[in-house]
Amino acid sequence: MLELRLLRYFVAVAETEHVGRAAERLHVSQSPLSRQIHQLEELLGVALFERDGRRIRLTKSGRELLEPARDLLGRADAFVRDARAATTAGPGRIAIGFVGTAVATGVLPTAMRALRADHPGVQIALRHAATEVQLALVRAGELDVALVHAPPATRELRATRVLAQPYKLAVPRHGALAKKPLAPRVLGEVPWIAVRASDKNRARWFAACAAAGFVPQIAVEVADYASALALVEAGVGVTAVPASQGRSAPRGVVLRTFDVELSAELWAVRGSHASALAEELVKLLV
Repeated sequence: MLELRLLRYFVAVAETEHVGRAAERLHVSQSPLSRQIHQLEELLGVALFERDGRRIRLTKSGRELLEPARDLLGRADAFVRDARAATTAGPGRIAIGFVGTAVATGVLPTAMRALRADHPGVQIALRHAATEVQLALVRAGELDVALVHAPPATRELRATRVLAQPYKLAVPRHGALAKKPLAPRVLGEVPWIAVRASDKNRARWFAACAAAGFVPQIAVEVADYASALALVEAGVGVTAVPASQGRSAPRGVVLRTFDVELSAELWAVRGSHASALAEELVKLLV
């Protein structure tokens, strides 16, 4: 008989392409995990992976079975959630991941107030994390909804765009750029403070700058917008931030409109078999 546990092992190894990393994700030992994968292959009568030293990749059969496996696991998780909800008959619980933009724009706090009004006593667990971390937690069933900067490139997760806002150029209030025309030549000469981003988002940013006629000269890279704005106030350089960050900008910083065709987006991501409470939250967010 096919066990759901074996399918979870299969999906984890397929997504990491590494037995060791899959074992860490699943909190199991590597050797037993390898044996369970072999057991699944024997049970199905097909080779799921091609093994080349430490690398492990899906075979054609493995690729064809990956999405059905994910779908079956999603249905099983949804069944467990529904069973628990029916047993407890309580107000429910929802785990939400978010990036800073979800709070800075007021989108998440507003939706949470509405959700609590409709479901008094609902338990809300929050986790602030990067986009990639949140998506992994949704796949693992540890988050019901992830509020992230970009939608996932996979069919196993569903994404709804919550908002899109323009970027603003943050400059020192008492510097020349506070009033000076922001011509492409000027933007290409000043030092820039970059906020750490995924390779995909960084590529989008540089492409948008190139289309506007300049290449940003990165002087320093920081982890978040708050740090970038503090360095702008100190006169280290300029930075681009979503318009909503203006609410928390230091007094020594001015946000100016500049000609870069790029928007900061916020997406609500959940599994293909999300709970009714998760779907309600997404509607409140939009």
